[in-house]
Amino acid sequence: MLSEGFEESNIVESIINGKILEHYTEEYRCLITGKFQISKNTKESLHIVVDYWSETKEIEWVDVVTAYIPRKPFWETYYRRGKRQ
Repeated sequence: MLSEGFEESNIVESIINGKILEHYTEEYRCLITGKFQISKNTKESLHIVVDYWSETKEIEWVDVVTAYIPRKPFWETYYRRGKRQ
């Protein structure tokens, strides 16, 4: 994480304040997109894949699978996947 420029606190903040970009209901997994502060005037997008579990309407637990900064060629924009080779 630190080698990519973000910390655990950035992941937590992005999960809380971000938006679900893709939802894989069969797998109890989703992709969340958020932003984190790199410097005083610069923010960077962050993608977090989380597993979750819920037997009711309330989510009981969340497990962070991975977090990364979206880049080309895999992501055309921070919200749209890139073309597959």
